[in-house]
Amino acid sequence: MPFSLSERKNVVVLAVLVFLNLLLISIQVPLGSEHTLFNKIIFSVFSPVQRAVVSAGAAVSETWNGFFHLRGVRIENQKLKKDIFFLRQENMLLLDRLKFLQGDKLIQDNQAAIRKTVLSARVIGVDASNYYKSIVINRGGADGVKANMAVCDKHGNLVGRVIEPVAFKEAKVQLITDEDSSVSVISGTDKVVGLLSGDSRGSCRIRYVVTTTPGGQEGEDLFTTGYDKLFPPGIRVGKITVIKTDGSFFKTILVRPFFSYGDLDQVAVLKERFEDLF
Repeated sequence: MPFSLSERKNVVVLAVLVFLNLLLISIQVPLGSEHTLFNKIIFSVFSPVQRAVVSAGAAVSETWNGFFHLRGVRIENQKLKKDIFFLRQENMLLLDRLKFLQGDKLIQDNQAAIRKTVLSARVIGVDASNYYKSIVINRGGADGVKANMAVCDKHGNLVGRVIEPVAFKEAKVQLITDEDSSVSVISGTDKVVGLLSGDSRGSCRIRYVVTTTPGGQEGEDLFTTGYDKLFPPGIRVGKITVIKTDGSFFKTILVRPFFSYGDLDQVAVLKERFEDLF
């Protein structure tokens, strides 16, 4: 009696299932000390995927660690730059003050006080009409900045003084190259004293030195005297470039400031008043 169609289908399905079962059993039979065929197939299929995942994880981990390493280096670099800035200011102020003060102990006693007087600031603007007149810094009343505080560049050279108005987080600094600026200065060699003001062209001149005043020579360095009660004594100001007499009552003395406009990105505000410093 022949099989019906449904019976033939059942026989075929049963045969296929038996064949697949025998195949699975055969590929899992160990070949001596070797892995089974099934294990080899699984390993061949998934090992590239595993390698890709591990490689991607290692790359992400390396990038992440590198990011934090670079971030730490950047923070450390910023801290070192700040320390160098303050150390340079201390060094220049102490060296200049030695020209007016004597005794190592006095310098050592004032060293701690000097650091407290220095406030680092960034230049964020210049005078629109003439950039030799004034600059704007990113420190203001909230940082303890007040009018008439002296301002130096990153090398300790005199830049100018804070003038009104002083905002909450900004302040205006009158440069020594401004025509309306006035700084009492003294030459380092011949001790010629005069008032230094700007010419609004990036240079300065010493006024009110009469023709009969002895001494004074080109190439001399100038320092603040402190006589004006605004700028502490001994701060480096500039170098005399020209001295001449033209028959007038006063000498013509031209000065090149020590600070450079191209390097005027960071400045130091001497926060303490003149009478508190000295």
